[in-house]
Amino acid sequence: MKIAAFDVETSGTLPEFSLQPWRVKQGKAWLTSLAWVWREEGVTRTNGSVTLCDTTRRELIHEMLRWAQENEIDYLVGWNVVFDIAWLYAYAETDPTLLKLLNRTRFMDAMLLWRHLDIEPEYAYQQQRSYGLKAAVGTFFPAYKGYEADIDYHGTDPAELARLHEYNIKDCIFTLRLAQKFWKKLSHTQQTVAITEAACFKMVARANLDGLIIDTLEAGNLSACLKQTAAAKLESLAPYGITEKVVRSPKQLGWVLYDEWRLPVLELTPAASRSTSKAVLFKLAQRDPRAKEIKEYREALNNNTKFAVAPLTSVAYNGDGRTHPQARVFGTYTGRLTFSSKQGKGKGERQIGFALHQMKRDPTFRRIIVPPPGYTLMEFDAAGQEYRWMAIASDDSTMLMLCQPGQDPHAFMGSKIVPGLSYVAIMRNAKLAGSPEANARQCGKVVNLSSQYRVGFKKLQQIAEIDYGIAMSIDEAQRIQWIYQSTYPGIPRYWQEQISKAQTNGYVETIAGRRVRIIGQWGSDKSWQMEGTAINYRIQGTGADQKYLALRCIRHYLMTIGARFAFDLHDGLYFYVPTGKVKEAAHEIKDILDNLPYESVWDFKPPIPLPWDCKVGPSWGDLRPFEFK
Repeated sequence: MKIAAFDVETSGTLPEFSLQPWRVKQGKAWLTSLAWVWREEGVTRTNGSVTLCDTTRRELIHEMLRWAQENEIDYLVGWNVVFDIAWLYAYAETDPTLLKLLNRTRFMDAMLLWRHLDIEPEYAYQQQRSYGLKAAVGTFFPAYKGYEADIDYHGTDPAELARLHEYNIKDCIFTLRLAQKFWKKLSHTQQTVAITEAACFKMVARANLDGLIIDTLEAGNLSACLKQTAAAKLESLAPYGITEKVVRSPKQLGWVLYDEWRLPVLELTPAASRSTSKAVLFKLAQRDPRAKEIKEYREALNNNTKFAVAPLTSVAYNGDGRTHPQARVFGTYTGRLTFSSKQGKGKGERQIGFALHQMKRDPTFRRIIVPPPGYTLMEFDAAGQEYRWMAIASDDSTMLMLCQPGQDPHAFMGSKIVPGLSYVAIMRNAKLAGSPEANARQCGKVVNLSSQYRVGFKKLQQIAEIDYGIAMSIDEAQRIQWIYQSTYPGIPRYWQEQISKAQTNGYVETIAGRRVRIIGQWGSDKSWQMEGTAINYRIQGTGADQKYLALRCIRHYLMTIGARFAFDLHDGLYFYVPTGKVKEAAHEIKDILDNLPYESVWDFKPPIPLPWDCKVGPSWGDLRPFEFK
């Protein structure tokens, strides 16, 4: 693999704008230095420059991309490269020639190669582990630790700019050396996963740059409704001396619930304080109507803050009518994308986005996200993704049968756990809202999606009641858990096989070849977490790999019709499609996604169909199934 490393340094009218590439078009942020480095005949060579001129910045980017293509560089490698690519797109937006060059260039991320080589689950460390370049240099080249000291990232003095560029070059040199080091240590399958993942970098970078358009009227209406709900609940709680301050303080709320109202203490926090968590408040709400009012009041407050106020605040701050939650490729140890909604800490914290990954399913909430004018929002959802991958991994005959066309695994499980309702009856009436059959299918869905990861019956009860509003006693949860394992005997067998593999190898891997190291001492108090990682990772990580493969395979088609990747959530991929191309795109994309090249890329032939469902609409909250004819 022929690679070169590159890096950008950025600044702005405010230092914080140096992390916000969308400010380029506002004239409030810019590139200050661009460098690229490669090895030629055993010698490290460098290029690039510092610049305070917008024309020179574009010329530098042109020069780097042309050089990479003329020299047949397979990949330009960066560190946290999606950030750097977003800056390149910020300059290419109004330059068709530069945009064409950029779209033809391939990128790799040395930071993610390190994660592929050495990723650990979150339980393995008390503080979040850093995969930053400075941490890597300190680990692998300790003699150069602290090379970034005393660099002025925002100065304009020629001497300071020269020092900045030298620092920029050093970043590139370390990035190149580390990328080569990590790549050689990856297995062939790990390399294949990394290449597939890298194919989506430009799509994610452009989505981060573009942001999401917020319908401020819808967001304002949502906020008003939630405030009205909160005000009504607070009015009913006023006689008890309840205020917003009390509800937002776990200590004060605990005093009211447990000392004044004498409700039972159901759980303690890790610090041995009396818990007022969402799960605890849900249970207390079933015992006392005042606790129910508090629960609903707190929900209205929190929902308004997270899903109405935060988007509106970010739009006002960003200055472009958009919210910019920043997607991070391979953000969790399983490989999935995550989103950051804030930048900075303490007094320097800025609301640039909102908690997109936590967004409510209620259309009233999701309606605040709309596509650009002339575009339609399109969702492709990997149908029953984790159920299907568990069926494949466990080789359970019943699960595999239920993944065939015309079958419904959730209706089937509903018929097993709800007496008196047959599979056929539930299949026939499951779409009748509020019907016994619809409720039975929903219960079956909760059980299928929760129990495959070996949750205990208490956890199953909690998930059913708190997340889905399904009443379930402890005895009922135990009965259902027994039914589940009896129905799918391949699942417990899979659990034991995965745990055994983890104990033998020290790692587990996805079907595609992504790995996670299992950290800890078997037989210790972390054994349950270690076993859980061994069980969950193969399924959830394979789901992440499937979505990267999907993006890799449709990227060229999206470009041909002028469509763009918008965001990722759970099992779904979302795109902005020119409205006149919706019918064509729905058919073409579904054909690509339903026939992903698992065999040629993963060396794996799925024993069951792995279909994708399509929805389209004028907003996120108004998506409807596309009618294929």
